[in-house]
Amino acid sequence: MDPDQIERVATACRVLGKLDATHGAYGHVSVRAGDDSMLIKGKGKGQAGLRDTQASDIISVSFDVEQVDGDPDVRPPSESFLHAWIYRLRPDVESVVHMHPESALLLTIHDLPLRTIYGAYGQGGRMAAEGIPTYPNSLTVSDHDRGREFAEFFGDRRACLMRAHGVAVAGGSIEEAAVDTLVLKELTDITYKAYLLGGEPPELPEEERAAIAKPLDPDRPFGAAGGQAGVLANWTGYRQLAGEA
Repeated sequence: MDPDQIERVATACRVLGKLDATHGAYGHVSVRAGDDSMLIKGKGKGQAGLRDTQASDIISVSFDVEQVDGDPDVRPPSESFLHAWIYRLRPDVESVVHMHPESALLLTIHDLPLRTIYGAYGQGGRMAAEGIPTYPNSLTVSDHDRGREFAEFFGDRRACLMRAHGVAVAGGSIEEAAVDTLVLKELTDITYKAYLLGGEPPELPEEERAAIAKPLDPDRPFGAAGGQAGVLANWTGYRQLAGEA
């Protein structure tokens, strides 16, 4: 197992836990570790809560969801199938995050859609403009049939909600998937509060939505960096907020 990948997965788990992207000990981060395996935060009698994740909590699991390496007191999480099937069907994905944000849970319980309701406030507006579907099943993705079905529904997207359950996010790196998870949480938090203030929040005008949907230019001369440099800069900020810098 690659020590660098292990530490980055553990750090992502701690940051997401400390910034309340989930509840209790639930949720997991994984990274592709070869043609047919991944590193993932394990569960079991030796498990740690997400915000207390250490390198010893990260195990190697095959895409057949069999433990390959790691602490024998920690075993593959039941939703390893969600991760494994996204990797199988999406060769471009290097990291997968599954979390349970409360605001996402509440919105999907009442079938309240995510809309592009803000712009420059944060990156969640861009994610909403891209479109975020809701997987229509609240059950644990705990076998190969459900894993494949979920991955096929997920398709080529970078995120989706899961009805009365949580969220899933896929990225080109651990840091990208973790940042997008926190961006999605921002979006679901603000959307939930906007609904509380007075029904369905108004969507931004079409021309603003079109502008928001465009990714930041990696070579932009002013403001925050775009591309992967921007991802890493945002990740540093989130790590600082969580006391993990």
